[in-house]
Amino acid sequence: MKRLTFVKICDNSSENCEIFKSLMLLYAKELDKHQNRQTTKEFLLKWIDGIIKIQGDADRHLELCYDDKTLIGFLYGKIDHPEHKGFIKPGYGYIMEFYVLHQHRRKGYGKEMFLHLEKLFESDGAQRMYLTADPVTGKPFWEQLGFIATGEISHENKLQIYEKQLSTYG
Repeated sequence: MKRLTFVKICDNSSENCEIFKSLMLLYAKELDKHQNRQTTKEFLLKWIDGIIKIQGDADRHLELCYDDKTLIGFLYGKIDHPEHKGFIKPGYGYIMEFYVLHQHRRKGYGKEMFLHLEKLFESDGAQRMYLTADPVTGKPFWEQLGFIATGEISHENKLQIYEKQLSTYG
């Protein structure tokens, strides 16, 4: 691993948006396989476009990760606010989506990407963060990083909710 760089994605960079779309399709295919379902490409493309279009707030972080010029994956997190829709924990950092390409797993990239996102959440004023984890690949990864199951189930994706205090506060 050299020095990781992070590139913020916004809708005015078509190249970065296309890279993100291709990663999201791989990510969604993996999630579908683990949950024995098949999401239509039409739905996925609408979902991805929706994610890109809502970027812009200072406390919303959608970034590609590179090691030198090699694409590693992406991270997507935000700070929850009372006016947000769905399951929210106001003031918490929410790791919405997180993906490391298969060939780069188990090399420390995921941990470094997480530490980067944790610093972003800290600069946004969060003291705690949460996520839902894919039971196959996500659960062991996030538990290794100190996330603890809360016993809550997300009504949006029916997955267990995990929480962790930011390192600065723990």
